[in-house]
Amino acid sequence: MRLPVLTAVCLALFQLPAHAELVRACADQAEMPPFVYAERINGSKSSNITGASVDLLRSIAERNGWQIEVQLLPWARCMAQVASQQVQIALNISASDGLSNALQTSSPYYTLHNAYYTSRRARPAGIHLARLSELQNYHVCGMGGYRFEAYGIATSSVDRGTTIGYEQLINKLHLGRCDLFISNRETIAGQYLVNPRLRSMLVDGTLVQQSLPGAATQELYFGVAADSPQATGLLQKLNAGLKRLEKNHTFETMLERYLQ
Repeated sequence: MRLPVLTAVCLALFQLPAHAELVRACADQAEMPPFVYAERINGSKSSNITGASVDLLRSIAERNGWQIEVQLLPWARCMAQVASQQVQIALNISASDGLSNALQTSSPYYTLHNAYYTSRRARPAGIHLARLSELQNYHVCGMGGYRFEAYGIATSSVDRGTTIGYEQLINKLHLGRCDLFISNRETIAGQYLVNPRLRSMLVDGTLVQQSLPGAATQELYFGVAADSPQATGLLQKLNAGLKRLEKNHTFETMLERYLQ
């Protein structure tokens, strides 16, 4: 073999990437489009988990030589598995999620706009909150695994039960089984991407959206286990990646692709 050819082969072999480190991540099975959701093929859920937060994590992973595996789990189970280091990263957690589940949080990568939702069918006169403390006067519904202390109410006072999706929440509102539920404008808008039936429920004029006073915004973070040297090292790499990508407004560009 000629020397130049041999040299080229050796260089090519030297540059082959080592086996990528597998990093497992999880997100809420209720989905949070456009941030994370199961891709639909002919209207049916596929095994491919996509969304802007997944793209963000994969962008950081590529620079660190990680292979990312994302699964959708019941939210409480997702955070418990990250806390116990069975899974390395939780996607789209809030600061209160971190505090309540012994998780360290990354730098924030997006700010959501909180809102509360009521039913025009069950309450034609509507509900108008002037202060966050007024939530205590109403029967609030929510999804299992979520915490509500950030809104000034005890999680134990929220009617969660086995509710795992927005269709169930909206139906409970319309049936008068609760007065309101709390979510955010971005996630509700993102439902248009994945659920034609829910899409019709959102535009029929019976669901009322209003800004949540006193807690108008909520930041999203990656979460890793607390008090773990491995998790702390992982968090440092996540934060370094977020800082680098923030300079180019990379996440906003990723998000726009899903909302076009």
